Amino acid sequence: MKIGTIACAKAAVYALARLGLGALFIYAALVKIGAPQDFADALASYNFLPASIINPIALSLPPFELSCGLLLLTRHFCATGLLSVIGLLGVFLAALLWAAARNLPVNCGCFGAVSVLDAGPGISLVRDGVLLLSAVLAYRHELRLRVTLSRMM
Repeated sequence: MKIGTIACAKAAVYALARLGLGALFIYAALVKIGAPQDFADALASYNFLPASIINPIALSLPPFELSCGLLLLTRHFCATGLLSVIGLLGVFLAALLWAAARNLPVNCGCFGAVSVLDAGPGISLVRDGVLLLSAVLAYRHELRLRVTLSRMM
């Protein structure tokens, strides 16, 4: 295989990861925006946050997720979008680990009250871990692309 072909294949994989993450975050945000009380209930089930900030978080997190997804899909400020997604996934993983360590019967809340994508804590941990790895790899690719482009100028 030629080096150019490998580079094109890598770029395509990273683009698919970026687009997939963007679409997933937009979908998750829209579901939560459509049912904010369900998301607030899911947040409360973690016993992680003070009750006084659950509703503000339930109302502000989905628009932030939506903006992150749009940044990834449009490629405007893509590195910022990827860093934000990495941070969010890190927080989501920490919350899931917190709940799992305490045997709390939580619904992830990521994709609405009833979703195949939220099958259980174990699946949610694996899913978020894979998404985090994808985001980190896409971010690394984005940085390399920036360095390459800056050297060309």
